[in-house]
Amino acid sequence: MDLSMMGANKVPVYGESILCGEYEFSTGGKGVNQAVALTRLGGNVTMLGCVGKDDFGKKLLSNLKNEDVNTKFVKIKKDCQTGMAVMLVQDKTAKYVYYVGLGANNHIEARDVEKAIKSDTFDMIVMQLEMPLEIVYKIVELGRALSMPVFLDAGPPRNIDISRLKGIDFISPNEAETLALTKIKIVDAISAKKAAKYLYDNISPKHVLLKMGEKGSLLYDGNIYLEVPAFKVNAIDTTAAGDTFGAGFVVQYCSGESLEDSIIFATAAASVCISTQGAQKSIPNKKDVKKFLRSVKK
Repeated sequence: MDLSMMGANKVPVYGESILCGEYEFSTGGKGVNQAVALTRLGGNVTMLGCVGKDDFGKKLLSNLKNEDVNTKFVKIKKDCQTGMAVMLVQDKTAKYVYYVGLGANNHIEARDVEKAIKSDTFDMIVMQLEMPLEIVYKIVELGRALSMPVFLDAGPPRNIDISRLKGIDFISPNEAETLALTKIKIVDAISAKKAAKYLYDNISPKHVLLKMGEKGSLLYDGNIYLEVPAFKVNAIDTTAAGDTFGAGFVVQYCSGESLEDSIIFATAAASVCISTQGAQKSIPNKKDVKKFLRSVKK
């Protein structure tokens, strides 16, 4: 999926036009961002997805290969367009809104998913919701059947049947996605814990991992709530921060680090990400994150 990004002073209301200055066009989308972040942070990644037979698709595949992502299972759909997202970043807050056209990714087939997942023994299956929900449910089923852990970054917000996520290892929504899943708005620690418990009670995952921006993150395993604060940084652009957070957590956790240390690393990775303008180009590598952690420890 490709991204078209513009900076603005405010988010428009219906019927309103906002004049923007410069804009940026780049490769992106949650799945691509996850794959790039995982490799930059030390993972060995095989990606599954679809692109169209167009210039955007060629650019995406070329970029993934340059990032050392295995694209063997990325299919080219001749009669489809490559997915596209149009994103508006608010200059003052660095927060964003965006529209997503799934394009070719809306045509991922279950047989292709099964072939890819059964091709190797993976430490973790990482996915998001920029694809058909039936494929999301299929991946959860395959993960269970093959005893492969599944990490779901539950974005973008969608009307998903959470009963079909039963037994997933990690579900990790941000505040907007948590609201869509639980109807609970996170305003403080109490509401965050209430939302985490709701997800745990209704999905029975091993862990719920809430991403709450400047409020930090919250892990819940059915017994203990682990709250990890955010680092204070000058936020310039929050695009790809959630994808970077999830990737940082997965890489560290699969490397044998504790849950808490994995979340701290993920928080640092996201902090470095939001300190730089842009989507994929703002995703740090492991060296950048370790440097940041050394600086905050000082």
